[in-house]
Amino acid sequence: MDKRKAKKIVLYVFAILLFFLLLSVIFSFHAIYSSVKNICIRAKSDFGEDCITSLILIIRTDGYSEKVKIHAVWCLGQIADSSAIPYLEEFQEKFECNDPSQKSKMCYELYKALKWCKNGNITSWMYRNRENW
Repeated sequence: MDKRKAKKIVLYVFAILLFFLLLSVIFSFHAIYSSVKNICIRAKSDFGEDCITSLILIIRTDGYSEKVKIHAVWCLGQIADSSAIPYLEEFQEKFECNDPSQKSKMCYELYKALKWCKNGNITSWMYRNRENW
């Protein structure tokens, strides 16, 4: 096999790998977007408020399981709206997450959500149309 043919094969393999990498990123973003949208729609149907307010109300309300509340916190982190910061800080106190030895799933999600609401994240641009959900 000559060098020219070998380079062509390497280029084709690279192009195919790049295509599948791009495809997996697109599918991952779509899966995250769909999850956030579904969680927001359910929260809005329960409380009739905008997405952020409804998610905050889910976390505040005693009638929801911890799993549902964790999903609401995760959703707030994905959206990364800075208006949620005071509420996330309030929830850190409520769920006793200020203790560094506390390693619960809720505290982990609150930490991430707060970090993302303060600094932004890679997916927050996808939710600019959330008022239309």
